[in-house]
Amino acid sequence: MSKQWLAAALLPWAAFAQNTSEATDITIHNRVEQPRSTVLAPVEVITRADIERRQPKSMAELLSSLPGIQFGTQSGGLGQQTSLFTRGTESDHTLVLINGRPIAQSVSGSVDWSEFPISGIQRVEYIRGPRAAIYGANAIGGVINLITTTEADETRLGVTAGSNDYYEGNLALNRWIGEQTHLQLMGGYRETRGYDTRPTEGQPDSDGFTQFNGLLGLTHHLDDHWTLDASAMGWQNRSEYDFTQAFDFGTSANESERETYQLDAAIGYADKRLNVRFDGGYSETELKSWRDTLGEGSAEAITTGIGRLGWLVQYKHSANGYVLAGLDWQRERLLDDSGLFGMAFEAPSRDNTGVYASLFQTWSLLSLELTGRVDDNEQFGTHGTWQSALSWALPHAHKATLSYGTAYRAPNFIDLYSPFGGNLELQPEESENWELGLVGDYAWLNWELNLYRNEIDNLIVFDSSTFLPVNSAENTDALIEGAELSLKASTGPVRHRVVLEYTDAKDRNNDDQQLLRRAKRKASWEGEADWLNATWFAQALYIGERPDVGNVTLPSYTVWNLGARYRLTEQLSLTGKLNNLFDKDYQVIAGYDAPGMEFYVGADYRF
Repeated sequence: MSKQWLAAALLPWAAFAQNTSEATDITIHNRVEQPRSTVLAPVEVITRADIERRQPKSMAELLSSLPGIQFGTQSGGLGQQTSLFTRGTESDHTLVLINGRPIAQSVSGSVDWSEFPISGIQRVEYIRGPRAAIYGANAIGGVINLITTTEADETRLGVTAGSNDYYEGNLALNRWIGEQTHLQLMGGYRETRGYDTRPTEGQPDSDGFTQFNGLLGLTHHLDDHWTLDASAMGWQNRSEYDFTQAFDFGTSANESERETYQLDAAIGYADKRLNVRFDGGYSETELKSWRDTLGEGSAEAITTGIGRLGWLVQYKHSANGYVLAGLDWQRERLLDDSGLFGMAFEAPSRDNTGVYASLFQTWSLLSLELTGRVDDNEQFGTHGTWQSALSWALPHAHKATLSYGTAYRAPNFIDLYSPFGGNLELQPEESENWELGLVGDYAWLNWELNLYRNEIDNLIVFDSSTFLPVNSAENTDALIEGAELSLKASTGPVRHRVVLEYTDAKDRNNDDQQLLRRAKRKASWEGEADWLNATWFAQALYIGERPDVGNVTLPSYTVWNLGARYRLTEQLSLTGKLNNLFDKDYQVIAGYDAPGMEFYVGADYRF
């Protein structure tokens, strides 16, 4: 194609040009704040302004269009069990942080994304690829950091109502109380009658959801260098769902309640060259389930407690590089009164101590990252991981990055000690990942292409013949190869984001069949515009066909969402949203109906 034809083809985009790159500082890369442009891994940032434009009612709704993310287990609407697959890996292969610290987890070691409150989130940072060398176990597919802290000075009150008797109210207070002290106080409530998620099971009832959540945070600047911060947060969720009649022995549960709280505190020192931080925390999650005909009194609780201590020091030896080192300690335990359907659920507590170090250096055209870590797990011994990346700044605003990283995950308490069939012979899962990233950043377009190959050994899966989790060589190892293309551009008043993905997640011990509930193809489009004193948002999400349990192949589907935020006064905004605009009938997993068309209206007042 001639240069003249190329220029003509690009003119409609260039005429409304704006640079789509984001000059944002992030902390998820190596636990320390650094410019996003220097990060040697694919990373995404969702700001509070993004959340307000998109008006998500769940974490799945907020994250589903991001590159590499599929919600492979989503058992219906709000409050139904939801787990996330990053780049075709397992649901417990994504490390989830809250304010940079591991989030409270249940006995399964994974996060149920349906139950995390979204109202208190100020920002989301998401990095793809293994980060075990800096964060330790579980960071095989990626890391997601949910940030609730802010130094804003405002009070926000919001109410929302919508389909299926949905009601929500939130209050957020962010205030400087003096020159050195910032207070953050948040609280929220939401409920929905829900709908019948499994109508074929012959239990014609609505599956509802109720949630309370709260947060208290305090940041105090002792002087120009020392800062003290502490936070306490918690949420309580109650969910209704349908049990599978084929496996019902009179005790199958159809209601559950999860109570979670997390306490964190830290003290830090920072100047132009030195950054030192000490932090600690404790989190506890209690899950109990029961059958409605037997009453809540029949429920037994499974309670997991995790205590953490950490230390990090960073030294910036120049404007172009730094070294850092740190130490993590964690103790995981089941509380003594844990039980499940009349059987004691017992497991010994286990400690894990990790030591890590990282080097980052930028020259005129090259950037280099080297990170290594050693973890001493009380149950599984010593495990080493490392990460390396090399980036080249190419002519005409292009960049290429080549990286390699290893990661691992230790079996969780359910894998090892479940009273219904744990397996003490399990070994940690291990992975190694190669990745090539290419970036182009122009005045009219920003694009990013990532090609990766992730090999996972000792993958822990459920053996239907023995009803046990296994990871022997005769069962499942995985090879995941994929490509992700992200495009950002503006055409006049409309800002666009397009993501195209291909994920080939093979079970190498089962004729290279696609791993369950992973779609090979995924695509999304998001458009935003400011018009008539309102911000408009539209989204289309396509998920390709995917295999499910029982030799079922679920068909592909496309869902459209549309929302608007109208600024009525300086303080008051009105919101409205339509999910599943064309009332698409589909299932994320076999046997569970996804929501039909839903509408939400609300108001947001700031003072």
